[in-house]
Amino acid sequence: MIRTDESPTTGGVAEEAASWFARLQGEAASDDDWRAFERWLLASPANAQAYECLEGLWVDLDYAPRTRELGRRPLLTARRCLDRRRGARRAGLGAAVSVAAGLAMAVGAGLWPSVGASTQTYATAPGETRKIILADGSHIRLNAASRLTVTLGRRARKVRMADAEAAFNVAHDPGRPFVISVGDRQVSAVGTEFNLRHRNDKVTLAVRRGVVEVRAVDGPGGEPTRLTIGQELTHIEGEVGSILRTSDPDAAFAWTIGRLIYRNQPLSEVAADLSRRFAVPVRTADAEAAALPFSGVLVTDSQQDVLSRLEANAPVRVERAGSAIVLYRRDDAPRKPSTSSS
Repeated sequence: MIRTDESPTTGGVAEEAASWFARLQGEAASDDDWRAFERWLLASPANAQAYECLEGLWVDLDYAPRTRELGRRPLLTARRCLDRRRGARRAGLGAAVSVAAGLAMAVGAGLWPSVGASTQTYATAPGETRKIILADGSHIRLNAASRLTVTLGRRARKVRMADAEAAFNVAHDPGRPFVISVGDRQVSAVGTEFNLRHRNDKVTLAVRRGVVEVRAVDGPGGEPTRLTIGQELTHIEGEVGSILRTSDPDAAFAWTIGRLIYRNQPLSEVAADLSRRFAVPVRTADAEAAALPFSGVLVTDSQQDVLSRLEANAPVRVERAGSAIVLYRRDDAPRKPSTSSS
């Protein structure tokens, strides 16, 4: 049983937090691990406090120079770091040093992310996804055919997102906001989990944990739009407003487990997603085929299997044309009513 009356820097709660903190940094961390971590985090306020304490400690290590020092003299460096916080945390110093030493050994063992330049660009090719662990402890899952640039500074963490889709799990750090520039919008988070998609001048944001704020990059000031768990925002670049609605956040994250979920979306969007997911590009034959609405779940195990399922469950015909795959409207597909008058 997990106790709820322990200080976040003492006893078993601190040890559990340290274990989770080290476990989730490795490339072997699975989606099941993250779901289990979420359950542990929500089981007790003390759990969240202990984990927040460790994240703050890691941020205080000042990235590259401190990380290299940790690799050489872990316990001494941890003590120096904690000495700066002694006045506020004197009572929990001994336990926190033990936790910090454990984290330092994880660095020495190669479990921590490597720290490069302050600004780094990450990109994926069609058919490729990538897991990224930032030096602040944040995680990014980058979808296929995506590109973004990350700058980690002492007062702010900034991301510039081009044509891309990514799932973010942002490490909690109120003193250094996590800000994403995407199209003509700016997304701000402190410690939260969300999926952000920027394709063809359309921005879509779905929140699974925490609170996220969205505001215009330029133009007149105003209150930002605040989203929390189960909310989704859609914005078309150049338009003044955005659409905010309730949604299932797991649907937005489905691509991370090999599924694409559509709800009455045009076939052109399905074709674009499949072109990014696989090596052979997919396009629609004409405007009528592009406008066909599709609802369903596509398991992206292989391109041939996905297209076979699409052909079986939608009024489309799939044909290979040179170096591309073309989606045609099947003859028995319902046509839009004619607007011409006789």
